[in-house]
Parts: sequence; structure tokens; C-alpha cells
Amino acid sequence: MTAFAVSLGLHATVLAIRFVDPEFLRVRSTDPPLEIILVNARSEVRPPNPEALAQANLDGGGANDAGRRTSPLPNTFQMRDGDTLESARRTVQQLEEEQKKLLAQLDRSDLAQSTPVKESKPAAGDAGSAEPVKRQLARMQAEIAKQISDYQKRPRRHHFMPSTSEYRFARYVEDWRARVEKIGNEHYPDEARGKIYGTLRMTVAIRKDGTVAEATIEESSGAPVLDRAARRIVKLAAPYPPFPPEIARDTDILEITRTWIFTNDQLATKSGASTQPAKP
Repeated sequence: MTAFAVSLGLHATVLAIRFVDPEFLRVRSTDPPLEIILVNARSEVRPPNPEALAQANLDGGGANDAGRRTSPLPNTFQMRDGDTLESARRTVQQLEEEQKKLLAQLDRSDLAQSTPVKESKPAAGDAGSAEPVKRQLARMQAEIAKQISDYQKRPRRHHFMPSTSEYRFARYVEDWRARVEKIGNEHYPDEARGKIYGTLRMTVAIRKDGTVAEATIEESSGAPVLDRAARRIVKLAAPYPPFPPEIARDTDILEITRTWIFTNDQLATKSGASTQPAKP
């Protein structure tokens, strides 16, 4: 029985061995690739004229009128937080450059008109018509120069929004939040304690020296006592720490919008969901 078992195993091993040309097992770069598309739906019926291979049957689908995309390149479009802000900044810079070019053109045209030309004297009618044009150009030049001057004198603002604001702003706002909530819980309005609860959204504008520029109720709580308490807490917690150098170098006013929650005799705040950054 032992010899029979050994003989059976040897015969099975010999029959399992096959000799194949190694060229058949080698993958050549000229071999056509097999493209398989992953679909996120399936249909019970197999399509009559399939255009591609997939892991499941799918009859119809897709949103391209011209058929399936065949580009081997990946989609390079990426949507990032802050794209809208960067686009607005570029638009502002472009408008500033256009204003400067227009002002320079007006300067050149004014200089050209004021330069005497040694030619025959113009007729009296031509001289009279040139004067109003010159005065109009001068007035336009003065208006544009005033607009540019007024725009440059505006304080540089940053409206804090957690999804797009940099870490340097987030650190300052977090310290501000802790300070406001601490002062708010220490000075919780007595007339509302245990009686009135609610939420409100308020924007606080802080100057670079830490003083409060303004506090605006964006959405009232419906209870005047809570609205007054929120403004009072902002004033009691002021002045706040001055802006650190990394913020003060390009920001004059920091606007912080948060939702104030008065409940269970405690004050808490959270990020305002409807705020948008704006930094000219």
C-alpha cells in the first residue's frame, strides 16, 4: 500500500508538469491594454451595442453629448477654499492698474495740450472749443485722483472665516473667543438668568491696537436683553490684545462674526456660517 501511494503521487506530479515556451508567458509592451470602466450603477438588461467594458451591465448613462471621454489625462481642475477670494483680489488689482493707466493717459494728454506748437494761429472758433475739452479732462483727472486717494486711505480689512482664513488669524480669533466667553459668563445678564434663552449673530470689528471699531448685530435673538448683553460683553472684554506683527503688517481691521448662544445661564459662541472673507 505504501509503494502504491508513492507511485500514485509520482505519476500525478509528472502529469501536472507541462513544458511551455517562456515567450508565451512574457508580457510585451506591444500587447493591447484591456480597458475596464468602473460604473456606479447597473441595469438588468445587457446593452445591445456596448461601447466599453465594465464590472456591471449599464444600458445608457453619462452626460456627454459627444460620447465617452477618451483622454488619458486626469482632471486637473481642483476646487479649493479661497478661490473666490483670490479671484476678487485679482479683480481689484486689475481695476487699480486700469485706473492708474487712465490717469497717466490723462496726464499725457494734458501735457500735450499745454505744450505750445509753432504753427499758424488757430481760428478763434477752434480755440474756444478746445478750452471746454481741456477743462473736462482736468476735471476727470481730479476726480480719478481723488477716488484713488480715498480708496488707498481705506483701512485694510479681513473678515475672518475658518474655512479660508490663515492660521495667523485663527490663533488670534481663538484667543479672542476664550476671552469673550470668560467675560460673558462672569457678567451673564441677571435679568435673563433662568428666564430668557436665545441665539444671535454679531460681527465685531477690532482695530490693530485692540480697540473695538464697531459691534453689529447681524441677526437678532428676538430678545432685546440678550442683544444688549452681547454688546455690553464686547465692551467689557475690550481692549483686546494688539495684532501680532504677522497680522498687523497687512490688516488694519479684523472682523469676527460668530453666533452667540445664551442658554442654561451660560454663554458660548461658535463660528458664523454665513460670513465671507473680504480683504481689499
